Amino acid sequence: MTHAQRNAGILKMLEEETKRATVSKATARETLINEGIYTKKGKLRAEFGGGKKETAAA
Repeated sequence: MTHAQRNAGILKMLEEETKRATVSKATARETLINEGIYTKKGKLRAEFGGGKKETAAA
């Protein structure tokens, strides 16, 4: 398998997962929660730009 074939395979898998995850709003939300991007309450996690992230004092 060449590097180009590997990359093409990865892109195909990503496209298939995107199609599956965007079938409906509910499926998309569930996917984002399962991937840890959103909390179970539907809030964006701090590490992805939601809310305030606690930082340690230097």
